[in-house]
Amino acid sequence: MPPGTAARFSLASLTGLILLPLHAAAPSFRNDVMAVISKAGCNAGTCHGNKNGKGDLRLSLRGQDPGQDHETLTRDAIGRRINALDPDQSLILLKPTSQVAHEGGRRFSNDSIEYQILLDWIRTGLPNDVASAPRLKELVVTPSDTILVEPESRIQLSVRAHFSDGATRDVTELTVYDVSSSLAKVTQGGLVERVGFGEAAILARYLDQQKPVRIAF
Repeated sequence: MPPGTAARFSLASLTGLILLPLHAAAPSFRNDVMAVISKAGCNAGTCHGNKNGKGDLRLSLRGQDPGQDHETLTRDAIGRRINALDPDQSLILLKPTSQVAHEGGRRFSNDSIEYQILLDWIRTGLPNDVASAPRLKELVVTPSDTILVEPESRIQLSVRAHFSDGATRDVTELTVYDVSSSLAKVTQGGLVERVGFGEAAILARYLDQQKPVRIAF
């Protein structure tokens, strides 16, 4: 029996819920679910990452403690926050998609990669790989420094994560982008568009690493 299987079936027997067994495609809580939580802004200081939390949920600021966050999200397994029997009805999916009232508004759509990662994580039994998942070693953003010359007015950023097991992943859609200038705007998917002329600085953040990007127009 694979490690952790007994614990998951024990949880199922106690709650009466049927949890699907883990498989190779199960999302990583440390590297995928935590990235989604950050991307949606849930663990920001203005939201559930506040020292007092918000509502009945308190998460670690910017995902600094993934182990505690896993416990927080799963300890009420038979409640509405995580609905293992009917995953689509979990509050962590209903609220950020505005299917139920949410003070933070809509954070992602039902057909987004964020939604799919959370849904798959619930369906596969809420796996906790905080201790075993490969660690992020390096974040590479391309381009990191460039000049756009008219008529070009937009450029797509590409973000790749290098992990301790030697794997490299494209995490462009799971990266948080912060723009410090009104001269540019950036989409959730990393597409930068010129708003004015000058130099714009963008901070790309994935998990616990961030890289600056400089784009001149």
